[in-house]
Amino acid sequence: MKKLWQKDSTNSSAKIVDDYCFGESGVLDNELVKYDVQGSIAHAQALNKLGIISKEETEKLTQALKGIIKLAEAGKFVVGPADEDVHTKVENYLTEKWGELGKKIHTARSRNDQVLVDLRLYSKDQLLVMANTIKYLIESFVNWAKKYEFVPMPGYTHMQKAMPSSIGMWAGSFVESLLDDLKLVKTAYELNDQSPLGTGAAYGLSLPVDRELTAKLLGFAKVQNNSLYTQSSRLKIQLAIMQSLMQIMLTLSRFASDLLLFTASEFNFFTVDPQLCTGSSIMPQKKNLDVMEYLRAKTHTVIGYQQIISSIAAGLPSGYNADFGETKGPFMKTFNIVNQSLKVVALVAESLKPNVDQLEKAMTPDLFATYAAYELVKKGMPFRDAYVKIGKSLDKLPEYNVVEVLKQSTHVGGTGNLRLGNIIRESTNIIKNFKKIT
Repeated sequence: MKKLWQKDSTNSSAKIVDDYCFGESGVLDNELVKYDVQGSIAHAQALNKLGIISKEETEKLTQALKGIIKLAEAGKFVVGPADEDVHTKVENYLTEKWGELGKKIHTARSRNDQVLVDLRLYSKDQLLVMANTIKYLIESFVNWAKKYEFVPMPGYTHMQKAMPSSIGMWAGSFVESLLDDLKLVKTAYELNDQSPLGTGAAYGLSLPVDRELTAKLLGFAKVQNNSLYTQSSRLKIQLAIMQSLMQIMLTLSRFASDLLLFTASEFNFFTVDPQLCTGSSIMPQKKNLDVMEYLRAKTHTVIGYQQIISSIAAGLPSGYNADFGETKGPFMKTFNIVNQSLKVVALVAESLKPNVDQLEKAMTPDLFATYAAYELVKKGMPFRDAYVKIGKSLDKLPEYNVVEVLKQSTHVGGTGNLRLGNIIRESTNIIKNFKKIT
């Protein structure tokens, strides 16, 4: 396959160089075919406006480009290591089909802004899908929290029993964490929603290409202005996206760690659908929630990918650097991991059933020590005196109705006032705003 930069048959790179630089990237580019085609269709319109290609030629190129998408969907247009990248594959296809006309498509364009266009469009789609998946998971957690809002559950600090809590509060904590994650995804989306097309090799073009036109055709909210910064911002914006994705994984990892603890036989607070568990090759009795352990491990993989991109970005000079290519794999793989993780947690959460009797048994008297101290405070005793008095008589704590205790915590965010409905409304509004900017 002829390279876009190749001048003649002798001016090529060794196979070991191609494999080393483009081996994985070529395979990953199959996920970018649609976006590269979209960028080329928009660019053809800009070339037509410049008078470089005619209206008829623009229509020929557009039809050929749309045909590439159909071929890719049918598995007949596959980017491989020998193709170097999707941009080369597409241009060579157009040249084979339309000869001289295919050679014109790269006018006023560099592979640098092509790959940026592809990744920006890819990221927009991925982030929008992710936002809707997060919203679905939020709704699942809210429904579950409402159903079991006042089922008691020990609250822990320092891994030791601390105060009375509830399933509603525990599930609600993930709801609000996911809500913050959704806000971060929206912020990353808005930062990413800038068109880089038309910046060339980072230093602009001597042709008056209409960047506003291509930005509008591609559905970007705005044109990214400075040509040099546009290219230099590739990793900066990717890292902003990665940070939002990492925050999602941190939320999910906390859920996984809690669930692994609370489903252990020593706790037995919850039961998970056996179909979501695996077994042991040696111990017949085992039902392992491996999927949550993998989720914890994959969280570290995502953190590692973010660190890889951060490390590559650190100290790079302005302009395009081939180092950028090494970030494509970690970046795109992170999307796949996070999307799969969200779906897995949704399945697990929907299958989760509380063992109410076991949870109630776990509500031992020591959990009510602080509540007992506050009861004395209500009668006029200074808190520190009440603290000391209760601390010296923990074996004489009265019995309390745990549900009544939970309902008495009526301050905002307390077990008696979780305001779960507000969270649904807020997440819905965030998604609506997403749709307005897409």
